[in-house]
Amino acid sequence: MAAFRARSAFTAALLLAIVMPAAAATLPSRTGDPVLDMLLSSVEMERRRVLEDLEEFDRISGQAFRAESDLNASLNQIARLARESVLDRALLEQAEQAAADARARVQAGQDRRRAVSERLAEHVRRMAALRDEMARRRDILRSSPPDPLTGRWEVFVNPGGRRGIYRLSLDGTILSGDYVLDGGFRGSLRGTFVGDRVVLERIDSERGADAKFFGRLMMTPTRRLAGTWEGTQIAPVPPSGPVAGTWAAQPAREEETDSK
Repeated sequence: MAAFRARSAFTAALLLAIVMPAAAATLPSRTGDPVLDMLLSSVEMERRRVLEDLEEFDRISGQAFRAESDLNASLNQIARLARESVLDRALLEQAEQAAADARARVQAGQDRRRAVSERLAEHVRRMAALRDEMARRRDILRSSPPDPLTGRWEVFVNPGGRRGIYRLSLDGTILSGDYVLDGGFRGSLRGTFVGDRVVLERIDSERGADAKFFGRLMMTPTRRLAGTWEGTQIAPVPPSGPVAGTWAAQPAREEETDSK
């Protein structure tokens, strides 16, 4: 049963990843892994539902407590009438009716509390299954060799000697990420990695798609990217500036990564 719940939780997270709108794909990853992101979002969603159900449980509990108090008061009233030999049919019927009404409210409150508590228990089971699936996913990620592109790259663009940082994330053959260049330029990146070939489109936060980069990943003696670039026709660079050139990149040093 626990394994079934874990699989169900994992399946739900994958379905979320499939049906999420395309705009959500532009949001930065919180963990660096899209499946882990979805699992984390599912856990947070369950926590919000727990808070909502706990508020309802407390509200129903307060109502049930007042109903029990009303029931006790009505039963005590009947006992008082008998103890004091108050032979008043109207008072007795009134006390009996109040007791019946209070008893019905007590029963309804108990039924509603039981229903909410069952939902709370199911939330806890789902969160436990999601937690276990997250732990398994992290184990898989730790045991899997890192891909050669995910991470921060120090980039050099010529002509002009422009420098910056490209932050890349590889998912299968799909590349995505963002960048910061000297001069205050920043934006997002998208592209592909097939074989050892990289194609990246640079999308400036103000000018839109402004350049396309073609390169090759070389692993010896150290990891390195190198190739050519060309300005796009959607948002060409100013006529006085270069419209094509070369570029190269190497993994960013640790101190530079921390400073960004």
